[in-house]
Amino acid sequence: MRKRELEAVVVYGDSTLGNPDLTYVVGGTVVRGGVFFKRVGEEPVLIVGGPDIATAQAYNRVKKVCTYTEFGLEKLVMQYGHGKAFPHFLAKILKENGVNGNVTLSGRNDISTGLDLASHLSQLGYKVVGENSPTLIEFLRETKGPDELEEMRRVARKTGKVVDSILDILRDLKCKRGHLAVGGKPATIGLVKKLISEKLLAEGLREPEGTIFAQGSSAIPVHNMGIPGQRLKEGKLIIFDIFPQAESSYWCDMTRSFVLGRADAKTKRIYEAVYAAQTETSDYLHAGVTCEEAMNKACDVVERHGYRTVRDVYSGKAEEVPSGLTHTLGHGVGLTIGERPHLTFGNNESLKEMNVVTVEPGIYIPTYGGARIEDTVAITPKGTENLTKVEKNVELT
Repeated sequence: MRKRELEAVVVYGDSTLGNPDLTYVVGGTVVRGGVFFKRVGEEPVLIVGGPDIATAQAYNRVKKVCTYTEFGLEKLVMQYGHGKAFPHFLAKILKENGVNGNVTLSGRNDISTGLDLASHLSQLGYKVVGENSPTLIEFLRETKGPDELEEMRRVARKTGKVVDSILDILRDLKCKRGHLAVGGKPATIGLVKKLISEKLLAEGLREPEGTIFAQGSSAIPVHNMGIPGQRLKEGKLIIFDIFPQAESSYWCDMTRSFVLGRADAKTKRIYEAVYAAQTETSDYLHAGVTCEEAMNKACDVVERHGYRTVRDVYSGKAEEVPSGLTHTLGHGVGLTIGERPHLTFGNNESLKEMNVVTVEPGIYIPTYGGARIEDTVAITPKGTENLTKVEKNVELT
């Protein structure tokens, strides 16, 4: 805080849902959110509604947990009205703690209400300042503590269990009247995704952003979720990208690509290039490697196998790359599914120990299909720890 010339940090929100900064400082989920306040050199305070205080205290992230009533919010509501009391409430906290210097506001909230809150606090005499990314809380979230990493291992194990069970089902598909079937029903993308959802639910995982299960050319564009009514076919490349969230709010991200039955030579060539890029780049990562160096490594491998990469676009050699590796290498994972650090061109920040990132190169051929292999890995003193330990085979037989 001193390095950033901040006297106080306020993290707030009416829920921890979709609010990773607040979830981080609270230590877990609180249904109705709250206000986290910290003055430089002093212990933080967490203020929540009465019904949430036991939950907040149980996380034990913040030692001093109080209620809105203890800080007189109800009296301020009666004085200023429900819609205008909150800036006076924050001003009361700042005043009682002797804050005179720069204050920054954090937490994912509506930008209009955030600007309005900052304006009101400024009118009340407080120096509200913005921060360039990474903000203080983003910086803290970027490296995981031992407890966070252990929770992410747990989520990854559960995710792997779901993926393994789906792969087992797909191996056992029966051919009925010339079509693949599951339990006597046509094996469609929609049916498989229904099974995925059921198995995630059984493991206590949710899929707020869905799951990608796409076959053949329908896997392009890259984030196409799949066509529910499409029947599974042997020999067609399938991209299975699963990114569930646990009740703790931590995420996992993993992709496997394969064909049902035997793969032809073209598919094998695509898969082998992706597998080499994913394996060699994962082995290359360690603390001190820059995000751009990691991206370049993946491109080197893909281009060595004869495919184009998005490096041509970043370098100005091409307006677009219609086939090959068309996206960047990966991103951070934690309380969101796409956070710092970002493994891409133009990012010369170095990886740090206890970063958790995805390594997910892919190769895509329009009208044909594509393959992507993705693991969530932790950067450790020894290199990388793969959290997503599920087999990688082009043929599912």
